[in-house]
Parts: sequence; structure tokens; C-alpha cells
Amino acid sequence: MNVSSRRLLPTLLPLLLTACAGGMVRPAPPSPTVTAAPVTPVQDVAVAPKLLRPAPPADFWSDMRDSFAMPGCDADPQVMAWARTYTKQPNRFEQQVNEVLPLIVYAHKSAMKHSVAGEFALLPWVESQYRHVPGQRNRPAGMWQIMPQTARTLGLRVEKNYDERLDITKSTESVMSMMRRYYDDLGDWRLVDVAYNAGEFGLKKTLDKHGGPSDGDGLPDVPMKAGTKEHLAKLMAMACIVRDPARFNVSLPRQDREDTLQVVQVSSPQSLAQAAKQSGLSMNDLRDFNPAYRTSKGTISSSLLLPKSAADQYKLGPVDPVADIAGPVADDAAADAPVKSTKGKAKAGATAKNARAVAKAGKPSKPVKVDEPQVVIHKVNNGESLWTIARRHQVSVEQLMKWNDLQTQAVKPGQVLKLTASR
Repeated sequence: MNVSSRRLLPTLLPLLLTACAGGMVRPAPPSPTVTAAPVTPVQDVAVAPKLLRPAPPADFWSDMRDSFAMPGCDADPQVMAWARTYTKQPNRFEQQVNEVLPLIVYAHKSAMKHSVAGEFALLPWVESQYRHVPGQRNRPAGMWQIMPQTARTLGLRVEKNYDERLDITKSTESVMSMMRRYYDDLGDWRLVDVAYNAGEFGLKKTLDKHGGPSDGDGLPDVPMKAGTKEHLAKLMAMACIVRDPARFNVSLPRQDREDTLQVVQVSSPQSLAQAAKQSGLSMNDLRDFNPAYRTSKGTISSSLLLPKSAADQYKLGPVDPVADIAGPVADDAAADAPVKSTKGKAKAGATAKNARAVAKAGKPSKPVKVDEPQVVIHKVNNGESLWTIARRHQVSVEQLMKWNDLQTQAVKPGQVLKLTASR
């Protein structure tokens, strides 16, 4: 070993020892034994799938609120003022809404079909309170108050004995289609109502001259007549009440599925009298749902609008003209009970026979309370039907048929009906 090697040895030796020590593999300490916890099997649990649970009842008014597209109650003081005017007598307002609810529901269904703001289902309230106003020469007609010129534009027939402006189905479809076209042109539902009231072309001229409304939720600040602005405020006021009825101390009536209006196709032409008999409605009621017929001698060739209960009966087919379709006059409990007539001539213990005689002699009156059992009865007057009686007393047609053991909806003048269940 030369001198140079001996000098490097002290330096290399620690490095070699370190390398050897790093290369030694020490055994890892043994891992602790893990004992799995005992698994308890899950017992079978009877869980009703969520989709099989009964759905909550549909709320028409909630759906209507969701379809609103205009500003709310506080958009303008005029809106709130008209809302308070409409509900000044809460009971009367509730009764009025209840009477026209089937028409509101029908109009809203058409609005949704045409993608129109839900507020416009309430437009007939402003125009006519849903009355089928007969049109005179150069005057508006129907619940939508359509002018003759507008009717020609919409393709609605206006004839002496038949006026489609009063046809609920055709006029509603035409108006909603027009509303959608207005919105596609104007882009603001408030302006759509202005166009409906004041005219589309006049409004467009105003917008071309003064520009569109500024941003804001109130009544649009474009030049318009006072009557047109009031028309819009009234429509928004009705929507305001629907948005928050408790704010005005009113309760909105419940929708009865039996009142839902349905379009029924007529397979072959028939007279109004035949259609009334087949549906179980009086002639007055049939024409009330189909007011386009200006005479009771009209012929139906396409379709009818009927409440669901009458539509179901109509679909069963023609009624045997010979059969007695009136159903029982009253059951034994109601017939044998003492009855008070409008003239006070009925005696205690009156039978069904003399009860009918007394009812025939008396004048039309409000429902009379029977002493034993405590049941409210109603004598059918000329022109009344089971449907109108049910709506007037806020019960369903099905309930009346059940309480009176009726097999059909046909009733006759003088027939006595129970308006409540026996106790």
C-alpha cells in the first residue's frame, strides 16, 4: 500500500460503514390483529315506496299563482285600491267567484295551452264578470267582449241565430292565441292587456313615437287613456287577490272536479232539446254553457261544452224518451216528515203525495228545513237542473244523487230533493 492509499483510508472507511448500515433491512414490527365486528343482518322492513303514496290533492289556485307573470299587489296604488274595492264585501266576492269558478278554470287551462300568463284567465272578470253578454249591432259580445271586427279577424262566425263570440270554447281559444301573438310582438304582458283594450295598432304607434315603458314593476309609463290604465289595474287587482286572499279577508272556493268543463264531440247533428235531455241538463243550463246558440231551436253538429257530470251522462248515449227518467221524488224519511210550504198550508205528518201538492201550490222559495229528521230539502223549480241546484247550495252533483237515490241527473219541476245527508 503506497502512501496515497494510506492517506485516503481514514476518509473512505466511515463512508463504507454508513453504506453497509443503510443497506441492512430490519424486519417490520408485526401488525396488530384486527378482529372484524360481528355484522347483524338487516331485518326485512316494510317500507312503502314514495311513488306509491297517494299524491296530495291538486290545488288549482296554487297552480294559477305559479303561472302569474305580472307584478304583484304593491306594484301600484291603483292595483291595491281596486283589490280592496272588489273585496269590500268578502262574502259576496266569494260567492261571485264560486259561481264562475268553472269558467276561470277552463280559461286558465287554455292560457297554459297557449303559454299565456295566468292573469289573463281572470280577464273576463274585468270585461263582463264572465257573463255571456249578447252582442248588439256593432257592440262587443260574450264574456271576452269581442267586437264584430275583431271577431272577423279571429275567424269567429257572427250570425243572427249563432254567434261564436259567445261560444266559450272557440272564443277562449281565439283570445288566448291572440294574446300569445301580442306578447311575441310586445314582450311585456302588461302591454298585452293594453293592446287588448285599446287596440294593437294604436299601441304600436304610441310605442314607436314615445318608446317602450321604463324598467319597473308598476303600471307601464306609456301614454294611454285613463280607461285603459284602469283596465290593466283591475286585472292586476284580481291577480293580487288570488296571490294573497287572506290579505283581503276572503277565502277562494275549492275546485270541484264535477264542475270541470269538458268539450264533448257530437257524433251526429241533434237538436238542443235532444242534447239537453241526453245530458240531464235543463235547456237553460245547456244554453248557459253553450250561449252561442241564440235560439232554443238550434241544431248542434260539432261539439258541446258541458260540466263533467253532465258530460259523463251525455256519453252514455241517447235517453229513452218513453222511460221515466225523473228518479224518485223523495225517500220515505223525507216524504213522511212534516213539511213547511211557502204558504204555510202543509200539515204535520204530510205524506209524499200531499207534500208534492203543497210544494206545487207554493211559490219558489229558499230551502225549507224539515223537523224530523233534520234534513234540508229543495223543491225543483222550472228551468232548474241538478247541476244548478248543486252549485247554488255548494254541494256536488254526486252528493245530491247519493242523498236522493237518483240513478240519473234528470229532475222534474216539483220534485223534492234532500240537500243534506240523513242523520
